[in-house]
Amino acid sequence: MGILNVAIIGAGPAGLTLAKLLQNKSINCTVFEKDSDQYAKNRGGSLDLHPDSGQSALKEAGLLNEFQKLARPEGETLRIFSPDGTVLMDESRGEPGRPGEFANRPEIDRRQLRDLLLESLTPGTVHWGSKLLKINTQENSKLTLLFMGGTEEHDFDLIVGADGAWSKVRPSISEIQPFYAGVSGLDCRIPDVDAKHAELAAHVGGGMCLNLGSNKGLMCQRNGDGSIQVYAFARLPSDWYSACGIDFTHPDARKQVVDALFPEYNSLQKSLVLDSHPDTVGRQLYMLPVGFQWPHNPRITLIGDAAHLMTPFAGVGVNLAMKDALELAHAIIGSANFHEDLSSWSGHLHKFEVDMWERAEQNAKATIMYQDLFFHERGGIAMVEHFAKRRMEDEQKSQSGDQE
Repeated sequence: MGILNVAIIGAGPAGLTLAKLLQNKSINCTVFEKDSDQYAKNRGGSLDLHPDSGQSALKEAGLLNEFQKLARPEGETLRIFSPDGTVLMDESRGEPGRPGEFANRPEIDRRQLRDLLLESLTPGTVHWGSKLLKINTQENSKLTLLFMGGTEEHDFDLIVGADGAWSKVRPSISEIQPFYAGVSGLDCRIPDVDAKHAELAAHVGGGMCLNLGSNKGLMCQRNGDGSIQVYAFARLPSDWYSACGIDFTHPDARKQVVDALFPEYNSLQKSLVLDSHPDTVGRQLYMLPVGFQWPHNPRITLIGDAAHLMTPFAGVGVNLAMKDALELAHAIIGSANFHEDLSSWSGHLHKFEVDMWERAEQNAKATIMYQDLFFHERGGIAMVEHFAKRRMEDEQKSQSGDQE
């Protein structure tokens, strides 16, 4: 296909997966990341990778075996509690839980996944401290990247925006920006939980623990480093974050959030926030419009959150991002005549985008449905009833198939 030069903006799972897949086929690519280095941010939290997306991308990248060494199958279990501590569902005890589609989704820490991908790349692939400001078109139709500080990088055939919610690439092809999704709260972390907070460790268990009240929840995830990530979120108006009077950079923010949003929770559940590390982060959740598309440009495209930002409540974000990377890599690798026939390449890219848009729209609708279950006026009971209904539907389909 000649010498093709691809710029990938963003060193998250989408960008790094794409880079690995392209390098496996000897296609020249460079990743530009605004972070100063791979340790610049505490990328906490745990991710579950699905067989037909995240795991499939790692398999084609030649990294599935390494992933399986790091993954935690025990992290798949889910517990649901009411605010008074009543157990509504507990998969760890062998009770009926989520439908079968949730099986075979082992967890991995976000940092572990990023490190796995980074270490698989050719040294120097990622240019750290590169904050994109603008994209310019050269006289030969190739593209130039302008970065903060005056640095320029030239002669790119294709630019892929894998730079997340507030993408700097997206404005080059669309004026659409994310909007507030109706949920705000506090992101907390409890380090060394088994040794220092045994009662909380037992409450959360080995996987995910949801303490769901009316339109609110304390959502907990086990991490592989012995910590627990706690998300104290609720349905709140868009101005709550700025108008509530809480200084989210101050340690007292934990108690203020609990007093304001979770007064009816029992003392153990409140401790999930109160006993967390003082270094917490206040967050508002954003999303792109369901069905978001952009005018096709054969030189610029988007993947991952830059293309279809949604809230995390269906657990599909990283999986869609890695699926995007896999399918875009296929489109690039399959375009042997990129330089000789740009219109043919344009067709390959546009087909990739149309397929991605359709996939994203379906998952965005599912995400909204799950967000409504996480923040339901009836609390966790609504989610447990939903799972019971889904199990029954699956059983009926199975019986119908057997009869045929």
